[in-house]
Amino acid sequence: MKYSDKQLLSFVNSDKLLNFWVGAVRSGKSFIALYRFIDHVKTAPPGDMVIIGTSLGAIKRNILPELSKILQTDMKHFIGHKEVHIWGRRIYLIGAADESAVKTITGPTFIGALVDEITLIPHNFFLMLRSRLSASGAKLFATCNPESPYHWLKTDYIDKVDELKNVNVFQFYLDDNPSLEEEYKEALRREYKGMWYKRYIDGQWCLAEGLVYDFFDEDTHVIDFVNGMANQYIVGIDYGTTNACSFLLAGLNFDIYPNIWIEKEYYWDSKEQQRQKTDSEYAEDLLSFCNGHNVTHVYVDPSAASFITELKRTTPLPIYEAKNDVLDGIRFVAKLLGNGQLRILKRCSNLIHEIEGYRWDSKSIKLGIDKPVKEKDHAVDALKYLCFSHLYNKDTKGLDLNHYRELKRSHFGYGKSNDINQFLRPGFN
Repeated sequence: MKYSDKQLLSFVNSDKLLNFWVGAVRSGKSFIALYRFIDHVKTAPPGDMVIIGTSLGAIKRNILPELSKILQTDMKHFIGHKEVHIWGRRIYLIGAADESAVKTITGPTFIGALVDEITLIPHNFFLMLRSRLSASGAKLFATCNPESPYHWLKTDYIDKVDELKNVNVFQFYLDDNPSLEEEYKEALRREYKGMWYKRYIDGQWCLAEGLVYDFFDEDTHVIDFVNGMANQYIVGIDYGTTNACSFLLAGLNFDIYPNIWIEKEYYWDSKEQQRQKTDSEYAEDLLSFCNGHNVTHVYVDPSAASFITELKRTTPLPIYEAKNDVLDGIRFVAKLLGNGQLRILKRCSNLIHEIEGYRWDSKSIKLGIDKPVKEKDHAVDALKYLCFSHLYNKDTKGLDLNHYRELKRSHFGYGKSNDINQFLRPGFN
């Protein structure tokens, strides 16, 4: 196993109450923080510990497999229990998706804590966690990528590290991970554009200001046609009655480039048309919209409960509730556009217009919150729904073809061939 000097120094010097590893993606910070936590499990005074992530699912994906790989039989994970035991020490597993998670750590005292993606943890939860680390010898080990420079972690701890006696901050970059090949690092750099590049490659705490897709360029990202045929189609829907309703049809083929393209759009703005449509009318429009295409998945705005019910009741379409992770969805779409895998046909004028005007909310920025302005965002939401719901791999935080193929097997029950065509079920006419 290779370690960089930065990793070794952070391991040795992470001896204060609060120890933060911050920086670029895949820079080796999470790996060494995990080893430091394991060392603390073995050497700390008696007491319980805790592992914290944005959800229990995130902990099981991002932390437990690596823990098990390192510790093997020294770690015992009891299925159904929200805890693991390492060398006889109890370690609780807690998901902290929102402020309500505070109650899960009110009361106990912890001698150690490992926090994955601490910038996504609510501030009040962190303050409560810090108060639970009150015993002599207690330590917290946390990792994150940079976010807004107004984020509480940046303003309250990182910016004040020189005056705070109980805080360590270790800054990491891609070159601090000795296991990465140069070719891989260059490919990773090409995946990110604009603000995302500054945060996840350069490791900067920068503002989400101006345009969300500030790198979008019609000459690059808009095409007249695709040199090839789709072997699967998916649809994304942002539902609206008083607001606009948008359908997007995306073609997929991983044997050509681009791999994903938005082939056509449907856009009904009831304010401009001066007439609202019913759920049944939208359902009929969707059937016409999909007609003649091998549509395997239709991802619908999860808040549109009545419309989802209508579609399942009256159409043969494969309907799914879309995943509505706003920032992860935006970031994923940005990666697909930035690395050339996603393109938009010129006739999708509403989508193109919305992308060009999609902006960050300046009021939220000052609160340290990245949030887009909620106006003229119906087609861009539909784009986010279909890309993020269908193609996003939580483990790699990106598109991965092997994951995509496994997804098809899980939906359609086919065998293990790598021929992507066998994962497709017939469309309808």
